[in-house]
This record gives sequence, C-alpha cells and structure tokens, in this order.
Amino acid sequence: MAWRGNLDRLATRVNLKRRNVDIPSVLCPFCEEYEETVDHLFTTCSVTIRVWADVSARCNIPPIFAFEFKDLMDIHNSIQAGKKAKKIILGLAIFSCWCIWKGRNELVFNQIRRSPQDIMLEIKSRGFGWVKNRSSCKNISWKEWCNSFVPLPV
Repeated sequence: MAWRGNLDRLATRVNLKRRNVDIPSVLCPFCEEYEETVDHLFTTCSVTIRVWADVSARCNIPPIFAFEFKDLMDIHNSIQAGKKAKKIILGLAIFSCWCIWKGRNELVFNQIRRSPQDIMLEIKSRGFGWVKNRSSCKNISWKEWCNSFVPLPV
C-alpha cells in the first residue's frame, strides 16, 4: 500500500475518475470538503491531521507536518534518533497509513465511520504486534507499549 501511495497509484476517487470510472463524487469520504487525492487523504484531510498529531505525541517525536505522501515515507529521516528508532518510526508511519486507508475503505464500502481516535486505537493495538514481531523489540510487553503509547484524552 505504501509503495502504491508513493507512486500515486492508490484507488482514490480522483484516480478512479482519471481512469474513467463512474463515481458519484470525487470528494474525500472523511471530510467531504476536498477532492480525494493520495496527498489530501494522507496529509491534509482534517481527520488524518488529527491522527498524525496523535501519532507524533504518542511516539514522543516532533509534530508530523507532511504536504505529500512521500513526506510521510521520509519522516524518519528528519528525526534525531538511532537507527533502530528510525526504523520503528518508519514502520509506524507505514502502518498508520494502512490504518487510515482501512478506515477510509470501511467508510466507502461499509458506511462505517471511524473517528481519528478509532484509527489511533487500531494503530496502537495492531502496531504493538508489528513492533513485537517485525522489529528487534521482541521483549517489549503490552504494559511497556501502553506506557509509551497511551491514549490521549478526547
């Protein structure tokens, strides 16, 4: 998904329209204010801006400001951290994009609206499994993860 996003090949409404797919609207399903492009959906939509603010606060990194999808895939390079931490931040950025895309698809195909908090809870819970099983942090416990990744008040 991240690879396709980087190439602007995700099936956003604008990309579908560009391919002559008959769709009722090109507006973003989350905010319904702007055209749904890859860059809008993942960086400037009011819903995803709140998700990125939450991710940066919970990961104790500077606020994430991205103008293009590619900026999200390079976010780890702008953070002063060790190689291991940068790898985890990149993984969480990719994983967060996947959770945003999944939330978008649930809304488009099943009419289930996920709030930024719902998306964040999925990032937290499924992100733990990813970090524990795909990184060198195999010894991290759920309690340790929750202490460093605690829900912010609504």
